[in-house]
Amino acid sequence: MYIINQSYVGEECVFEFAMCLDCREKINAQLSEKSRVAMFDFIHDHADMESRQSELGINSETDAYIEQCITCSKQRSESPGYTLGAMFSGGHLLKGPFPMLICCECEAKMAETISDETRDIWDKFIAEHFPGPPSEAHLPTHRKALLI
Repeated sequence: MYIINQSYVGEECVFEFAMCLDCREKINAQLSEKSRVAMFDFIHDHADMESRQSELGINSETDAYIEQCITCSKQRSESPGYTLGAMFSGGHLLKGPFPMLICCECEAKMAETISDETRDIWDKFIAEHFPGPPSEAHLPTHRKALLI
């Protein structure tokens, strides 16, 4: 099993990665307790996962899961940027809480809640694994990319 995250500006994917669940857990274990709690609380306080699960179930079309922000319900088409997160088993998309979309505004609010220690861990992960595009491009450092 693995997750895929894609960050968009407009309709252009500017950053994408896949991560197995073991690696995801290793990264999460490095994050400060304060940040883990803050991210959990942000989602818990702003997203009604039970309603989402009962409304969408596991048989809805994929677009239904990602047409609006999971935390503020802003339509994808109305957001200047957003991140998609999905979970897969082999080549199969797993539906339930995933796939999900979080708009750039909510992502920024969530990022405000994380510690400097967590920001440093994420920035180090990005630097080590994504040599990246030319220097004029900006990778989404200091953003928590749905590793929830």
